[in-house]
Amino acid sequence: MLSSRLLLSLVLIPAFASAAVFPADSLVKMLDAKTFKKAMKANQTSLVAFVAPWCGHCQRMAPEYSKAALGLHPLVPLYAVDCDDDKNKRLCAEQGVQGFPTVKVFPRGSQLPPMVYEGAERTASAFYYYATRRIPASSTSLFRTEEIVPWIEKTVDQRRALLLTKDKKVPLLWKVLANKYKGQLEFGAHRDKKGKSSVALGFEAGDKKESKVLVYAPGSNKPFRYEGINKFDSLSKFFDSVIDGTVDINVINEEAKAEEFEPSEEELAIQQKQEAQRIALLHGGYSDLIDFEQAVLNGNAENYHDVHGFGSPPPLKKKDGEAKAKEGGAASAETAASAETAATAEEVKAETVKAETEAAKPTTEATPTPEAVKVDESHVGKDETEL
Repeated sequence: MLSSRLLLSLVLIPAFASAAVFPADSLVKMLDAKTFKKAMKANQTSLVAFVAPWCGHCQRMAPEYSKAALGLHPLVPLYAVDCDDDKNKRLCAEQGVQGFPTVKVFPRGSQLPPMVYEGAERTASAFYYYATRRIPASSTSLFRTEEIVPWIEKTVDQRRALLLTKDKKVPLLWKVLANKYKGQLEFGAHRDKKGKSSVALGFEAGDKKESKVLVYAPGSNKPFRYEGINKFDSLSKFFDSVIDGTVDINVINEEAKAEEFEPSEEELAIQQKQEAQRIALLHGGYSDLIDFEQAVLNGNAENYHDVHGFGSPPPLKKKDGEAKAKEGGAASAETAASAETAATAEEVKAETVKAETEAAKPTTEATPTPEAVKVDESHVGKDETEL
């Protein structure tokens, strides 16, 4: 007869095996049938990996999938389902899982059919671009100043949110918000590079990085400027109140203006890792040589994206059996990394992902046609979590 200790260990093995698929600090959230259904109720784009703890391909994919989860947090959640768990087997069967890992993107929860990722590479960058390119287009792009007023008048019966941005592309955060509030708010976006459109609408031009969020009430063509923090949670809270309509918008805006961004220790740690990841991308992935995360913690990466370099040399990582790096080591590594950046970008461009298919038939799963995707390099190294 088996001892109680042995029986307990046998019971716990699947739980530990499942937990071991992804790193302990991973932002990938494990789902079961109940939490999967809840996650799909949200109007958001998400990735779901259907895995098994004994699957070698899943174990090799897990670190890259976790890196993608870090890069996309908090805009696009990455989930995983343990299909080896008896309580999840029905869900995995319903999702047509026949092999591991199976990764699917859900463009807007359960409202649109999912698409299976069949890219050649299971890398963080491949997952990142696959997910961001499949966020449904829910914001109207207004290319010229002359297009803004007609759009405002055309949508006069609805609540509208207009973004005036200095960026070349519509920020990922704005795409995510437009997808989340589709049917409740009309979203528009205009590149206001020199601030001329802001002036035309009665606002100051603003500095070179300043974005403006303007809100229009139903039946009104007069803009109301949001004065809160341009982050996902803050904007979501503001838009929820605007849609609710029971509180005066001036009161809501004053509350938003008074809000101070004070991340928790956990969130601060995530932000530091995200910044280190962005810097590593810009340096051609030299994270094996340079401790980018420690550079962020030490404050050496301040204003990095403006000056394209560290305020002081970042710390080098020691390798087993090697002597401490010399003073000029960091600078040499940085130079080499810069030389490799273009080559790395070309490698990313070469990754093949699936093209988005029409979602006109929600009762059937869309199977995208493979095609080469040209990577948009304008967002590499950019903080996508704010406007």
